[in-house]
Formats: sequence, structure tokens, C-alpha cells
Amino acid sequence: MERQNAYPPGATSRRQPSLRWLLIPTLFIIVAIFAFMLMAMRQPGHIGAGDGESLAGIYTRFQGRVYMNIPFQGYYLVPGADAASFGPLGGWDSSNLGKDSHAVYCGSQAIAGLRPQQVRLVKNSYVSDGIHAWYCSDEKDNAAYHWWQDLLRNGDEDSPEKPRRRDYVLVPLQSVNAMDLMSVGGAYAQDGTRAYHEGTVIPQANGPALHIVEPGWGELKDGREADYARDDQRVYFQGMPVPDAAPATFFAWEPDGAQWHNLYGVDTATGQFYIGAKPFPRQVDGQDSGGLRLLSANRDKANHEIFYNAAGIWYWDYQDDALKRGCDAPFPVAGKAPQPPQALRQLAAGVWTDGRNAFVLRAIEHWRHGRSDRSLEARITQLLMLPGLGQGQWRKVEDLTVGSQERGTLWQAAGTLYFAPDVGQGHFMNDALYVVRDLDRLKRDMVANDYYLKLPKAKDIEPLDSANSKVVCEMRSGYPALWQFWK
Repeated sequence: MERQNAYPPGATSRRQPSLRWLLIPTLFIIVAIFAFMLMAMRQPGHIGAGDGESLAGIYTRFQGRVYMNIPFQGYYLVPGADAASFGPLGGWDSSNLGKDSHAVYCGSQAIAGLRPQQVRLVKNSYVSDGIHAWYCSDEKDNAAYHWWQDLLRNGDEDSPEKPRRRDYVLVPLQSVNAMDLMSVGGAYAQDGTRAYHEGTVIPQANGPALHIVEPGWGELKDGREADYARDDQRVYFQGMPVPDAAPATFFAWEPDGAQWHNLYGVDTATGQFYIGAKPFPRQVDGQDSGGLRLLSANRDKANHEIFYNAAGIWYWDYQDDALKRGCDAPFPVAGKAPQPPQALRQLAAGVWTDGRNAFVLRAIEHWRHGRSDRSLEARITQLLMLPGLGQGQWRKVEDLTVGSQERGTLWQAAGTLYFAPDVGQGHFMNDALYVVRDLDRLKRDMVANDYYLKLPKAKDIEPLDSANSKVVCEMRSGYPALWQFWK
């Protein structure tokens, strides 16, 4: 008897999808193994240039040849370079320039027509021969690079086919007065008439008046930021005009402990904040985001830069590249000065009080716990409030030091002892303030090299909990799951 089909015409057997989904990861594994073997076969068959004689800057002399290094990529042959006479052209500010007896090099590229006897190092990777001028950039993304080149091309250090995800770029300056060219700072230069950034003319900029922006503003005033510059009419960020920024009242700053070089600016005359050349919006989702003031710019104590005005607490979400509102302002906001009002007093980094309450920062990371995805899900900054602990309640007990090393500060309020650590989340201390449970043991354990791990583990200190604080604001930057990268 003929066996009947258990599925109606056009229907798919339940086994078929399972086989298909099994085939996809199998093929993926096979391709990955093949790619790994292919890359391994193309690795240099000799001791690498990294074991050669290190010259100043990016260059190395090895087995009678000259190589240059691209960070996180490896070494590349400098074709035609004379190893015997090769040396760096300049100092630390022009480490990507070299020369031998017959040529000048930007990375591994010989600068055509520029003889080493004629060269003048202007500074900061600008060079001139008195008639022409060039700029040699730091390593930049290579538009001609494709991921498959790592699989199909020779990865040997001597091979001209070795793929370059990033590379040093040579830029010839246009319409330049080469004899008068001088570095302004960073990638900026001027020739007495025109202004340049990374070798490109900045339209309408006044070259002789161009200067790097002065030291920063507020607590961050000890730094200098060469990505911002100004002339007598405009402010520039990486060569781009910063809209409506007044040169005389503009200041630049970078958060303490920032990993990714997040640069901000502020025009103190108007209170307008910028990230790079992008102005903060004046309104977000119908809420007034103008007239902001900086509350915190410390990535060791928080995962975001925090601002506030009468409409609430605000933060810059670097994942979405947008200004976002975290909550209503939990403390009084009055006046228009671009700094916290006198009603808000800072006790320590990430700890403030007003007339009624205290406020503390907490930095949190959430990680996924799936079988195939244990990636970072979100970075969160919380603002905690300690109700009823206003300025009059707080008394500084002492600064805790070990030799010349600061460890933090002891504060007392309403009969409770608190510890404000000098370090933050970079040392696993995610809260800006802790409750002290055992002062004698705290002082004893503080002399340990890994005291920031030992103090919480030994219960010398404990985080604030819901019994003595509450979260009044939460700021969040989410990260995509691994599967979303394949969409």
C-alpha cells in the first residue's frame, strides 16, 4: 500500500527548516576555518620588522631595509628607502615623516620632487621646500580597503599588496606661501594669508589671526585642545566653522577620564554648548534645553556628561549622537551663570548638596547574559538623592592619604560616616559616595595596593541602598546586540 504524504501539497516538512538552519552555521564555521588558515599561510615567514632597530617615530631598520608601522596593523616596507642613510625628519610632532639621502617620506610614500637638502620641517607634520608645502596626516581610514583583502592578498611585510585598513595620507597645500608657512598647533597652520587644517584651506579664515583655543573652562581649564581654533571672526573645529560661536567668549574642554576623545565647547556669553562643531539643540521633544549648565564632566564618576537647567537634567547620548533629558531638576535652579549656583555645593567629585538634600553619582554597566551574546547592553549613569541631608548636615572629617597618595575623603552627616573615594569606575569604585561600616579596618586596608578591590570585599564600605537614598535620575546609552550587526 502506498504511503500517503503527511503534509498537504505545497506544505514544507518540519524537518527541512531544521536542516537548513543547521547548514547555515556549519557553512559559516567552514568559511571561518578556511579564512583563518588562509591568513595564517600569508603571515611573514621570517622574524618581523618589529624586532629590528627602532628609529624615532614610526620607522624601523631591519635586515638592510626600512619599514614603517601603522598602529594595530603592523609593519610595511618603505620601497626604495636607503637604510644606511635613513632617519626621522622631525620630532614627536612629526613622527610620520622620514628621509634618506635622496628622498623625503610620508609614511611609506616618497614625496615627489622634494629633496632632503631642500626640506624645511615646519612642525606638526607640515613640510616645505620653500616653493611647495605638504601635510602628512596621522593614520586615517583607507577608502580603498575591503575586508576580503585580508584573505586574498599577501600579508607579508615586504609585500606591496599587504592590505591597509588605515594609512598615512599626503596632502599637497594649494595656493600656499611656502616660505611663510608656520604651524599654529595641532593640524592647523597659516601662511600669512590663508589658514589650513590638515593641509586643506579653511575657507574665509584669517590666517594671521588664527590661534588654538585657549585653555578650557571651569574645572577643566588646565588643558589645551588643538582640535578647536579661532581667528578674529569665527571658531573652528577640525577646520569646520562652529555655528554662531563668538571667538572672544568660546572655550573648549574634554571630560576628565574620557576614553574616546569626546570634545565639547561652550560660548560663555550665550551659554550655548557644542559637541565638536555641532550645537546643542534649544528644544528637545517640546522641552526647553537652552541655557544649560555643566554639572559633571568626569567619566570616572559617570558614564555621561551631565547638564541641567530649570527644565531638568540633560545628558549627551554618544551612542545616538543626541541631547536627551534624563529627569526633572531635583534641586533648585536659578540665575543664568554658566556654572552651578551657590545653592548647590560640591563636597567631592560626583557629590553635591543643596539646602535640603545631597546628590551622588553612580556609574553602571549592564551586560547581556544570553548563551550566544554576552556583549555590553547599556552604560547607565544614575543620580541618587539622600533626602534631608542638606548643606548644614555635612561635616568634613578628614582627607585619607597613604604617603603622598590621596585615597579619598571622610564626611559625616546625621550620625553616619561616608567615604568619597578619589578613584572611580576605572578602579571598580562605581559610586561617588559609600557608607563606612568599619573605619579602623578601612584605614588599615587602605594601604594595600589593590585597596579599591579590598575595601568593598572586606565590607569596610558599602554602597548606598534604597534605605538611605533613592534614584532621582537615570541616563542611559544602549548598545546593539551582536545579532543586530548582521541585519
